[in-house]
Amino acid sequence: MHPEHEQMMRQEFFEQAQRARDAYRSDVTSAELDRIDLDVAAYDDRWLGGPHADHWAFLAAAYDDWRRRPKQMQRFVADIDTNRSKYGKDFGLTDVQYRSMVQARDLTSFETTRTQPNEPRPAHGLERGW
Repeated sequence: MHPEHEQMMRQEFFEQAQRARDAYRSDVTSAELDRIDLDVAAYDDRWLGGPHADHWAFLAAAYDDWRRRPKQMQRFVADIDTNRSKYGKDFGLTDVQYRSMVQARDLTSFETTRTQPNEPRPAHGLERGW
C-alpha cells in the first residue's frame, strides 16, 4: 500500500468512526440516523470494493476488537511490541496492519476518555507522522 493511500484510508476511517458516533447524539432525528447509516456504509462500500479492501477490513476488525475487548488487545499489542523490540519483528503482521492496530487503539481510547463535548479531536486518530 502506497503511503498516500494509507494516509487516505486512515483519514477516511477516522471520518467514518466520527460519523458513526454522531448517531448517539441525543438530538439526532430519524432522518439524520438514516443519513448517518448511508454515510457510514458509503465509506465501507468505497474501500471494500477497491484494491485495499483487505487493509480496510483489517482496520475495521481491529477497531471492533479494541471496542469489545480492550484488555485482550492491550496484551496482544504489548506482546507485539515486545517481539518487535526483542526480535526485530512481530511474526506475521505487516507494518500497515500494526499501524491499523495502533490507530484503532487511539480511536477507541479517545472515545472512552473524552469528557468535554467540544474537546478537539485528532486529525485522523493517528498523530504519529506515519
